Amino acid sequence: MKSISGMLALTLTVILFSGCSADEASLPQQSSVEVETQTAQLSPSLSETMFPATVESHNRANLSTIVMGTVTAAPITVGDRVKKGDLLVRIKDDQIRAQKSQIEANKVQAKANLENTEKNYNRIRNLYAEESATSKEMDDISTMYEIAKANMEALEARMNEVNEMLEYTTIRAPFDGIVSRKYISEGDMAAPGHPLITVSDPGSVKIAATVAENQISKLSEGTDVSVSISSAGLNRTPARLTAISEAGDPMSRQFAIEAIIEDESINEQLKTGMFAEIRVNLDQSESLYIPASAVVQRGQLTGIYTISESNRAVLRWVRLGEHSGERVEIITGLTPGEQFVVNPGKSIRQGQLISSR
Repeated sequence: MKSISGMLALTLTVILFSGCSADEASLPQQSSVEVETQTAQLSPSLSETMFPATVESHNRANLSTIVMGTVTAAPITVGDRVKKGDLLVRIKDDQIRAQKSQIEANKVQAKANLENTEKNYNRIRNLYAEESATSKEMDDISTMYEIAKANMEALEARMNEVNEMLEYTTIRAPFDGIVSRKYISEGDMAAPGHPLITVSDPGSVKIAATVAENQISKLSEGTDVSVSISSAGLNRTPARLTAISEAGDPMSRQFAIEAIIEDESINEQLKTGMFAEIRVNLDQSESLYIPASAVVQRGQLTGIYTISESNRAVLRWVRLGEHSGERVEIITGLTPGEQFVVNPGKSIRQGQLISSR
């Protein structure tokens, strides 16, 4: 019996020892790792809205004409630099000059008639004052005099109109700039109101966009915005709203806005027609942001190491939102007040004992 009891005691001791060894093997490493931790907190954030935009010249002229005629000269091409007063387009003006010659001849005749009528008017008026002319004679000469003056004034107005038309047969650059658009060539027919040439000042550019009517009331002149122009290598460059249209397009319900980049060295890199994006912060709210360095990748999953009540690392899967500089928004997986590891590195494992510094 003593032998049997001894064997049972020995067997129980082995089982207990084996169980303790298995439990200890299943526990995480007990040596702690010193890491930097933070407490998750909500911070104010602004909802950013993006508006597609275009780089335009701040000083741009779409040149057209008020006459119809054949283009006889268009000695410029797109991209040419022009000086104020340079010839851009010439339109055939033979008919207009013929009209001017006719008006000039009519003016000579009308002027002679006016001078003669004026002499008779003054003579009859003097006689009428001396009671040597009748009222009918005075009325008749007064009427003739007014008609002569009216004819002369009509011819002067017609001459001014013809001279203005002649000016529009020669289209010149209104300022120093570049030819950004050319809609017509030699031999084409120019028509009133149709654009012929666009001249832009490359030294002064703006970023133009349109905004829906439900957002225009949230914007105001002077608001700080950011501009991105990928073709110029610009990403979220600071800019400022300088103009907001008070009247929208009745068809599209869109309102025009304009922004400028005040850094002249940046403006020199821009070319009219480039695609741009204007980003504006509109609605303020609170979001949970953490340092981007706290995020770890596990295949297609993203997570962070949080700290349990027993100071152990717990890998938590999270869903990320927008990036803002060196911070990233946490949409789900972390709540305010929880602690997390800022720079986990490769030494931290699930269940690792943590000591904060």
